[in-house]
Amino acid sequence: PFWLSPKGCCLWQTPPGKTSERHNAMHIVYAVTTCSDRTYAALFQDCPQKPAFQSQKYHRLLIEGLSQWAEVDVAATLPVNRANCGQMLLRLPPETEGGARYHYAPASRQPLLKALLGALGTYRNVSTLAKKGDAVFVDCLNCTTALFAQLAARAKGCRCVGIVTDLPEMLGGSRPYLALTGRVIRGCTDYIFLTEQMNSRLNPSGKPHLVLEGHADISMADRDPGAVRKASPRVCLYAGSVCRLYGLPQLVEGFRMANIPDTRLVIYGPGDYVEELKAIAEKDPRVQYGGMLLSAQVVEKEMEASLLINPRPTDEEYVRYSFPSKTMEYMASATPVLTTRLPGMPKEYYPYVNFIDDESPRGIARALEAVFSRTEADLLRQGQAARDFVLKERNNRVQAGKILEMLRITERS
Repeated sequence: PFWLSPKGCCLWQTPPGKTSERHNAMHIVYAVTTCSDRTYAALFQDCPQKPAFQSQKYHRLLIEGLSQWAEVDVAATLPVNRANCGQMLLRLPPETEGGARYHYAPASRQPLLKALLGALGTYRNVSTLAKKGDAVFVDCLNCTTALFAQLAARAKGCRCVGIVTDLPEMLGGSRPYLALTGRVIRGCTDYIFLTEQMNSRLNPSGKPHLVLEGHADISMADRDPGAVRKASPRVCLYAGSVCRLYGLPQLVEGFRMANIPDTRLVIYGPGDYVEELKAIAEKDPRVQYGGMLLSAQVVEKEMEASLLINPRPTDEEYVRYSFPSKTMEYMASATPVLTTRLPGMPKEYYPYVNFIDDESPRGIARALEAVFSRTEADLLRQGQAARDFVLKERNNRVQAGKILEMLRITERS
């Protein structure tokens, strides 16, 4: 059934136990390294080294979803560094976007000063914004900010909800980073995980948790995919971390092997494979590296493409504990998706995507040929069905409602 929020936003589905009243009594302080979309564009629009847009988008969508059900204040640390910011000290005033209020800690491009300002600014903001009984959300992988938010939450008598989007040891951090991140995770009272395998590994004491593989942007429901003209020649697109670990070399080699005329492979994002990719693109005009774009620009490119690809290998241990957020973004665009059979992907997704079952370059080539052997009308139907599924069942407001329902249930028990 449809539910009309007090903000006039039409949700596709009512989360379990949700009534038509907004839970004004529930107040959330969300401590994270992020910023509003307009601030992100203002700071990084012309910067070639943009902060990771997938992380920015994950948290921005969840913040926006939560703000439809509760009062949300964001204790934000700006994602600046030497590569993307020319100012030694950056101070921004509070602002409101997507129903949430953003409160920024002072920031610096100098690493040690940045860490100190972020930690102290986060502690001050959480201490000021939170009151007893509130829920403080933290990004556990950003351990310094999360630790000081957690300390403030404990001092104020608040629950601390830890968001864990990857296993810390899979990120290649130092021993002190892993120790601090482990402490932050253990100190949370509740968890949001991407997969059940992650819960089994990180939550041995069985604290309250919710497994949400991600969330699609409900605002995509306002877009008409049929009004977007597909690029010609056809485009196979990958957007995300351009890393060897994520199967990009196999994708590029497989694409070059495939017999799919009038088709280009375009790749966007940062990573350790970029320089090698640029060298290949100089020799083969069918392969292009598009650099880094703003999130909204990436979505436009995804809607113009003929096929969106995620070649992430399934034999690596880390894939059991992750669910790429690009899967949701891809599906919401209504462009058909080709992906490996990731162990963290629920089987509900299977009818809506195409699979790479042989992850060698030759296997990827065969998978590409199989997809493009289908009629355009068939591919359009599959893309639209995928879009309908994620925007109805996995949009950011529905997923946020599930989180708050978990908090209400555990609060009563």
